[in-house]
Amino acid sequence: MLKRSLDQSRLLAFLVIAIGFFLAAPSSMSAARPLRAAREREVRVDMADTGKTVALPVGQRLIVTLPMWRYDDNTWYVVRNSGGGLKLIAGPDEKRAANWTPWDYRMQVFCFKRESPGTVSLVLEQKYFSKPMILKIVD
Repeated sequence: MLKRSLDQSRLLAFLVIAIGFFLAAPSSMSAARPLRAAREREVRVDMADTGKTVALPVGQRLIVTLPMWRYDDNTWYVVRNSGGGLKLIAGPDEKRAANWTPWDYRMQVFCFKRESPGTVSLVLEQKYFSKPMILKIVD
């Protein structure tokens, strides 16, 4: 009789824990929504997108990733950011591997934020031997 009541209490405890997990799952999944929303509020472009028109609503971020190949001092810089409303908030951010040497491949990242509506002409260039990164940004 004691064994039977002990088995019943274990079964009841298991059911309560299982129900608790099912009830807690939706609230834990909603914590991932802000991360997904943050990713949806940014547009990523790279050198393959040069010459294109990019739609970027007010409040969203534009992440521009550009390659750096030849020289250590061959960094990208903003030549033109005309038309208003696009603010440089981070960059250039050079991402280097732990075993980096001056002749290794590396990337440079710029982060812009759209602050007001309108059409923006964005041009980024390198010092040596590269074609410019040209973007037209619209609402």
